[in-house]
Amino acid sequence: MTTKLFPRATGWRRVLLVSLAAGVSATLLAALAGLAVAGADAALSASLGGMIVVVFSALSLLLVDIAERVVPAQAITAFMLGFAVKIILLAVVLTSVPAPGWIVPGWTLFPAAGVVVVWQIAEITAFMRMRIAVDPEEG
Repeated sequence: MTTKLFPRATGWRRVLLVSLAAGVSATLLAALAGLAVAGADAALSASLGGMIVVVFSALSLLLVDIAERVVPAQAITAFMLGFAVKIILLAVVLTSVPAPGWIVPGWTLFPAAGVVVVWQIAEITAFMRMRIAVDPEEG
């Protein structure tokens, strides 16, 4: 018998919670690594990069969760659109928003990229465990 990480969550909410746990954990690990290797500014930079990814990613999955409850037939479309918008917003924020003086660029960018990868792995893993009908009218 396997223990479920979030036993009461269903559907897209489970994907959101599993991904959120993975993204926050990866951000924390990156911040601890930054602190140990390069000091407080690196830890804060890693935290900022990771949390930007977590917030945008969580918002996109939250919108999919809402879409599933309001218009179930459009949940997958909302998921794909949310993914595209998330990647575009991440690229814009990480490349064009002026950085404060305490930012250590490498400790912001690389943890952000790492959190994207960890988030996507968690998201795909949780999504594969969902039971969704190809045609929501059949489910």
